[in-house]
Amino acid sequence: MRKTILLPIWLLLCAIVYAQPNISDLTFPKSSPLFGLYELSFQLGNYSNPYDPDIIDVYAIFEGPDGKSFKVNGFYYEGYRLYLHYGYEKAEAIDKDKGWRVRFTPNQVGTWHFTLHAIDKKGYTNLSSYGAMDFVFNCDTVKTASGFITKANSKYLKREVVIDGQKTSRSFFPIGPNLPYYNCKSYYDFSTPLGIYEYERRIDSLSGNANYFRLFINRPQALSLYGAEFTQMVDGKPVVYFDNRINQKDAAELDHIINYAALNGLSVIPCIFTYPDLKNNPEYDNNLDKHPDDWRCNPFHTQLGLKSNEDFFTDNESIRITRNLIRYVVARWGYATNIISWEFWNEVRNMVYDRKEVERFCAKLMSWHNEMTELIRSNDPFHHLISTSLGGSADPNEYIYKRMFNNLDFVMHHQYFNVQEAKSKQQPSYYIYLISQSTNKLYPSKPFFIAEYGFGDLTPANYAIKDPFSIDLHNTLWSTLFSGMMGPASFWERHALDYCGTHGRFKPLLTFCQNLPVLSDSFKAQTTGTLGKDKTSVVFPNHLETYYIINETQDTLYGWSQDTAFCYQSLRRLTDIVTEKKHFSDDSPVDKAGYVYTFNPDKRPRPSSKSNTITLPIEKQPIGTQYLVKWYDSETGLELVSERATATVGKQQTLSFEFPSSIRDLKKRRINNSFGDAVFALYRLSSSATKNGGAIQVSTTNGKKTNKTIKLKRQ
Repeated sequence: MRKTILLPIWLLLCAIVYAQPNISDLTFPKSSPLFGLYELSFQLGNYSNPYDPDIIDVYAIFEGPDGKSFKVNGFYYEGYRLYLHYGYEKAEAIDKDKGWRVRFTPNQVGTWHFTLHAIDKKGYTNLSSYGAMDFVFNCDTVKTASGFITKANSKYLKREVVIDGQKTSRSFFPIGPNLPYYNCKSYYDFSTPLGIYEYERRIDSLSGNANYFRLFINRPQALSLYGAEFTQMVDGKPVVYFDNRINQKDAAELDHIINYAALNGLSVIPCIFTYPDLKNNPEYDNNLDKHPDDWRCNPFHTQLGLKSNEDFFTDNESIRITRNLIRYVVARWGYATNIISWEFWNEVRNMVYDRKEVERFCAKLMSWHNEMTELIRSNDPFHHLISTSLGGSADPNEYIYKRMFNNLDFVMHHQYFNVQEAKSKQQPSYYIYLISQSTNKLYPSKPFFIAEYGFGDLTPANYAIKDPFSIDLHNTLWSTLFSGMMGPASFWERHALDYCGTHGRFKPLLTFCQNLPVLSDSFKAQTTGTLGKDKTSVVFPNHLETYYIINETQDTLYGWSQDTAFCYQSLRRLTDIVTEKKHFSDDSPVDKAGYVYTFNPDKRPRPSSKSNTITLPIEKQPIGTQYLVKWYDSETGLELVSERATATVGKQQTLSFEFPSSIRDLKKRRINNSFGDAVFALYRLSSSATKNGGAIQVSTTNGKKTNKTIKLKRQ
């Protein structure tokens, strides 16, 4: 049972009677679990702007058992009670629950000490102890826990974890969709927000299926820390939070969401700003009151008086206010081990469409991003990653894209394909692979992540009609996992998951990746595909679309392979009815008895070739080297133990192995699973194990050693 110490007000007053500012009612726990939240609460005097450190600067210094110190900023806090009322969220302020907080996460077992500091224009207070009573607490060991997520190297992430009481590191691949904001009863009825209850429902659906989602924390009809909050109306007008105010109700919502996500094994990328709120939208001219996401409604324009949205990045007062907001975000939620990174902007490139203005705009953006990056790095003791997203038409060939991520921790990209209108057999997976490769050339020392992926402009209902089993999502997740990115592409169409009931599409990847070690950055992405003569379609040997990653010594490979008849475009061609209209378009009728609608085994395409052989180049291992081949079910992530085999490097310095015959049955000319695909892992066998078909020790799918031996086949 956790105990806390409440220092009587009069004791503190005695301790600081000659100091300003006046800290009182300090409460702090005597113990905390490893990687658990440790929170101080206390009172200060009233300040005109408690969010401005130039007016009141509060922080604590924590010293760990090893003598290492952490400076953690304090923040002003107001409590709220959130509850469900007729299906919608209601919030009530708790008047007695106001004051200051410091949130910290101990990362080491043992005795910790802390001091509390406050500075205002009247003076400086430093509290370290009272008499024999030290400000001290114990960090207790735990059996299991999840720590902070950091870069493992230039390509992949890792997470510090506690397993069976021992601290270690595991690979971390962010796997999940975007949950950018909650809804209201309708787009125009802001008085009925679903709030945290929509997030709870979505998090429940992802619990055990995914490990990550991305959300926005500044949307006027959802989470909105600053600006016009259209879910809070007074006299028919939204409450505006700006400069000396932060929306404490929505901050309480974010507290709940981050905590609820952690309890369900989900990590988060919070995005602080998004471009629509700073963009002029002429189409809103006649209905501006119903479209709060517009520059003309933004307090940087309405209250600060900025004439241009680009002034947001250069005006001194704008920068001061923005710095205070970002500092507050880091102070309040920086303790969270399930925050993957801070994202400054969602699609900031979309604020400016004129290509002639890109270079000028880029200079402003880079200066702003560099300043805010340094702000976070000097105020975040836990060193969360930092990134931003450009969006729109930005790609690795654009001026702005080539420079934006120089000082950030990883590269973010958004990619949408209107695959319904594809005239040829274009493969979105292949073009995402090419983007990954070109990005790696631009930023070889940074991980790459597609934070938004989707079908483009399809409504959720149309998505459910066009792809009711999320075939394209399934294929994209597996192909992008092995395209050199730090995780598979993150799906945007969250509502489509509801329509289709396909939240479980993420789970196979989660199962497979949980057993992967922390990968080195020597792993490089490869594919067997090449562009066809038309420079549009992609050709794969034996019609097996294969993507894989292989390390520098070429002794380990992980990958995914699929019969090309099962790419989404090919499946649509089997079900679309050809009419006078353009074939394979949104308007073309669909055969409701077709494969896409029924998942009927009788409707599945037949194998596209008469060979199951996959051949990959292996130049760094001698001829005759043997590999253990392990196959995994793409719908469960579990190993197909019966498909274990060995393969040998041949005279052409290639490694050939067979796609599982139990899935792609060439004798009976049929496919025996839903997606015509499988996942593989290849490991070089030691020379002693490969002699004379010797026996080796292998690992089961849960990563535990087993005494089972297998006989190696001669090749």
